[in-house]
Amino acid sequence: MRTIREKIIAYLQQHQNGIDDDALAEVLQLSARQQANSHCRRLEHEGLVIRRRVNGKIHNFWNEGKQSPPAHHPDVKPDNVKPWFWEGNVQTSVIRYLEQRNYVIHSAANTASKERGKDIEARHGKRILWITVKGYPEGTKKTHPSTQAGHWFKQAAFDILQYRGENNKVNLGLALPDFPRYRSLAQKIKWFQPVARFTYYWVQENRTVVEESYELVL
Repeated sequence: MRTIREKIIAYLQQHQNGIDDDALAEVLQLSARQQANSHCRRLEHEGLVIRRRVNGKIHNFWNEGKQSPPAHHPDVKPDNVKPWFWEGNVQTSVIRYLEQRNYVIHSAANTASKERGKDIEARHGKRILWITVKGYPEGTKKTHPSTQAGHWFKQAAFDILQYRGENNKVNLGLALPDFPRYRSLAQKIKWFQPVARFTYYWVQENRTVVEESYELVL
């Protein structure tokens, strides 16, 4: 069964006149316009799709200079340049994981451009899910990756605090590449997970996602 991404690619390759997000969602029978929008924006970032305004609406065009990428399988990296633990690749893996479980993706922030907002907003029936996503740092001449990872983990934890303060009923998630450093930090604040009520989404190198839910402490 083809993924939404693969359906969009196939359609755009066969319709060189382009199509806007609303019409694309309708023709592919997607459950929400946001699915077409988020996937096309990601394809644009990868250089596979060109998005430009036509008669006041943004249309999607297949970049004819690009060949069709391989289908997304668990052993295929979503980006040939960035490492698997880059934030955008972690986000892509989690989105695919959620879609396989019949979630509707309402929005996905462009991590490459540091777009503000929640990294992933999804829905499954009446269940609303907000996820903050972090990658793993490659480090700099002045900062060791482990040190920088500590800062990123703190930012992610603060996101969870903000989201819980914004909505006490929504489901929350924290997506991270599965590194020992992040596992150690998560263990150190083990008490925080059931208090803030969120789920870890651990993304492994082969793009497998391991979901670690919280347990209420009574």
